[in-house]
Amino acid sequence: MSTYSLPVNGAGITQLAECQLPKLNVAGSIPVTRSILLLSMVVSIFSAALSAQAPDILQDFWWEASGARLDTAPFSLSSLNERSLKSQLGNGNRNALMPLVMLLVTEGRMDEAEAWMEGRGRLVPVTRRDLGIALSWYGRYELHSVLSTQLEVPSDLDEDDYGRTLAAIVDAGWMHCAYGDLFMPDLLAGPSDLILLQGVFFPDPVSWDREWIGMASLDSLFAAGIEQGVSR
Repeated sequence: MSTYSLPVNGAGITQLAECQLPKLNVAGSIPVTRSILLLSMVVSIFSAALSAQAPDILQDFWWEASGARLDTAPFSLSSLNERSLKSQLGNGNRNALMPLVMLLVTEGRMDEAEAWMEGRGRLVPVTRRDLGIALSWYGRYELHSVLSTQLEVPSDLDEDDYGRTLAAIVDAGWMHCAYGDLFMPDLLAGPSDLILLQGVFFPDPVSWDREWIGMASLDSLFAAGIEQGVSR
């Protein structure tokens, strides 16, 4: 999909994403309080615009960024498709950044919203589901025997195409459920997930710059593990 910028009170959405996002400490792990304030302001501004008979061209932008059908009405944030937005960002369409951030904020998922804001749409944060799917590839030979056994699939993965595969990842000990018996696939992968893999798939010790990890950094860890002969 081609990228473009639409005017909103004199400023394009792409310009808002690039020029008005908070300057977070990208090398550290402590969230900046004012980033939460700015997120709230962004949500207020855009929610007000959309609820007050937003121009068709602006609504079309949000529909296209969400991957939804333009002939579906009425428009609302709940209509945005999270996985579609993340997929488009992964494919380089940064127009999907602000719709995704707004969606995450309205759902109270501030840590994830801040991670996407910090990455400016260029760095794609890795979810626990993403990590599990990557592990199913790098550990595919060893995982085959696990998949042939009886597995208890976490209830929040019942409808997931990778549910049984992710259950096998947990059974193999490469990941743990996040809360009780729930896998929580949409949570961002963090230190507790990655440290578990050091010396198994990743180098020992594991090192990265944030409380969350981006796709490119994850690929680098797998590559370093292969180079050091620790990855399967």
